[in-house]
Amino acid sequence: MSPKLANGPRLTLMAWEIVEIVKALSVNARLVVMDEPSAALAEHEVELLYRLIGRLRERGVAVVYISHRLREVFDLADRVTVLKDGKLVTTLPIGEVSSDELIRLMVGRDLGTYFPARSSATGEVRLSLRGAGNHKLRDIDLELRAGEIVGIAGLQGSGRSELAKAIFGAEPFTTGEMTPSRPRSVREGVAMGIGLVTEDRKAEGLALRQSVRDNALLVARAVGVKGRDGIRDLLERVRLSPPRQEQEVRYLSGGNQQKVVLAKWMTMAPRVLLFDEPTRGVDVGAKAAIHDLMRELADDGMAIMMISSELPELIGMSDRIVVLRDGRIAGALPAGPTEEAIMRLAAGEVA
Repeated sequence: MSPKLANGPRLTLMAWEIVEIVKALSVNARLVVMDEPSAALAEHEVELLYRLIGRLRERGVAVVYISHRLREVFDLADRVTVLKDGKLVTTLPIGEVSSDELIRLMVGRDLGTYFPARSSATGEVRLSLRGAGNHKLRDIDLELRAGEIVGIAGLQGSGRSELAKAIFGAEPFTTGEMTPSRPRSVREGVAMGIGLVTEDRKAEGLALRQSVRDNALLVARAVGVKGRDGIRDLLERVRLSPPRQEQEVRYLSGGNQQKVVLAKWMTMAPRVLLFDEPTRGVDVGAKAAIHDLMRELADDGMAIMMISSELPELIGMSDRIVVLRDGRIAGALPAGPTEEAIMRLAAGEVA
């Protein structure tokens, strides 16, 4: 269920995270445990979180900070503990470990192979936008090709999620052209072979009290796709660990929940798959598995659009990057740009 104030408006994911942080800080605690507190926060809100943690430390409060964002670990921690498969790997002073070494401990492979290799081959245009817009987007020109991962960058409120929802039919385009056609609803979008992995899997992507199998079949049952007997193979392909079909999804880790969302869309073999924050709140090992799967799907001919607030992920995964600002496309960059180049376009700065 999405967070909502009593008799009031529905909270955004960011606002709800802030409320949870304030609740934790409102008690006079000697120890505060923060589990992925920044997962849904914008950059300026992360800076506020840093200041709050600093005040806690000044008061002598111990903080356990659980995060999959390595930059935050190095910014905040005095010591870092690595857990893998429920077991302690090691605990080290933060000054005695590099980010490369930390990734090796967490994933078991080097940073150089953290992102899968890009493909140089792209195929036919699967989706084309010309002058597309609605009440939040304007003059969007974009092509998604088979075999390609297109990254979408931009500051909070730039229209990234709105673009995915418009393509999918959840918040339809009202102007411009979309080829093969503009979906007027989610049902039409799915019928066209478009899937959307939303940024909030718990509120929008899963039925938490239903089983892994039932969740994996949500789309198939809705659109009448056959081949449901292949769910076991599909769960193995998304690297669900362990692949227990009857377990309730709410008891899975964030990474495994996201893999179930992926399996749900893969049952319909979409031509276009839209990812909104595909690795938000998942551990580094699950990130690597999801990245590998995204590249496998692209190599199999799927067209993929990926929205991410993590610039290293955008740079490492994208074959090209489109930057949004104020509901418009501010510019496009080829594979492997610098973070500075992305942020200049996002912020409207002239190089």
